[in-house]
Amino acid sequence: MSEPGVLERAEQRLRAALDALESAVNRRMNEIDSVGGLKEEVHALAEDRAQMAADLDRAAARANVLEEANRQAIGRIDGAMDTVRAVLSRKAS
Repeated sequence: MSEPGVLERAEQRLRAALDALESAVNRRMNEIDSVGGLKEEVHALAEDRAQMAADLDRAAARANVLEEANRQAIGRIDGAMDTVRAVLSRKAS
């Protein structure tokens, strides 16, 4: 009589152990999926950062070109103003 009770309890313990194992496996799989997702996200962020750094480098180079063009334009304008002043001072004399 005690054998059926012992077998039932053993079966219950086995089922509980299998349920616990299944839960542990599911948790681990979710962790792996999360880590994989995080790795993909980090990779995407690194690519974005590299692209933004390249964009910044191009913008800085363009700003340098514009600064030089501005300096040259100011020099030409100053030269033209000096010429106009010289012409006006000759006419005034």
